[in-house]
Formats: sequence, structure tokens, C-alpha cells
Amino acid sequence: MSGKVTKLDLRTIPVFERHPKIFDTWESIEPEDTLQIINDHDPKPLHYQFEGEYKDSYAWEYVSKGPEEWVVNIRKIKMAEASGEELRKKVVEALDQVRPYLQADGGDVELIDIDDVAKTVRVQLVGACGGCPSAAMTLKAGVESTIKKYAPEIRSVEAVQMHDH
Repeated sequence: MSGKVTKLDLRTIPVFERHPKIFDTWESIEPEDTLQIINDHDPKPLHYQFEGEYKDSYAWEYVSKGPEEWVVNIRKIKMAEASGEELRKKVVEALDQVRPYLQADGGDVELIDIDDVAKTVRVQLVGACGGCPSAAMTLKAGVESTIKKYAPEIRSVEAVQMHDH
């Protein structure tokens, strides 16, 4: 195993805080690192959640399977960095995931361009989202985090202001 191992003993964490803590920790570790969780039951629901959120970017390995202690190594797989058309496809897929939420609020998001070298995406929030006071938060929390999930190689997402003619 290359990379470092971050251990998380879930038995010391209140149940409702466990998953947020696991995912915060997961987001903070580097590719090739391992998050080792120790639990008092089989973390099957967590496994399903990883399958849904991080399908191709993790490896799940049971170190021990109870009865008192369940230990799982979850290794972050380094994804091949996409670029060009491949990267664009991932970004478009991510935007398609957030679009319904923006449209529900009378807005939308348009992809302006992707800088392959700097790994930045420029988008424009349009409609109600354009002038919305929480647009900056929507961009960071919703759009950027979703894009980074689909295209981990993207470093930042910037909003471009377009003026109506």
C-alpha cells in the first residue's frame, strides 16, 4: 500500500455524525491514500453510498469482519486525468446533474469554457441565478463540488458575468 493511512474509529463518534465525518475525511485525503474505518457493525450502507458517489475512484477491502470489530480499508484510486473532449464530457455530465435544481429556482448554468492547462471551468449562472445574492454560494457548494466529483482534475470553477445586450 502506497500513500498514508488515515484511521477513523467510528465507535467513538455519535451515529448521526459518522457519515458526514467519513465523507469530510475522504474528501481531504489524497489519491493513493487509505481511509481505514473501524466500526461496531458491518458498514454496508456506507459501501452502497461509496458505490453511488465515488463509483470508480475507491477500493473497498475488509480487514476484519466482526463480530465486535469491523475494519475496512477504503483506498482512494488515482483517476487518470481527463483532458480535452473527455474532460468536457465529465463537466457537462456534472452540470446536467445540478441543472434541475437551478431550473427549479428559475435559473440555469451554461458552460463557457474549460482551461485544460489550468484545469479551471468557467460557467455562467443565468436567469434567476444570475443576479441572485446566493449565486456565489450556489456556484461553490453546488456547481463546483459536483463538477469536482465528476471531474476530480478540475481545480476551480469560476462564474463569468455576461451582460444583457
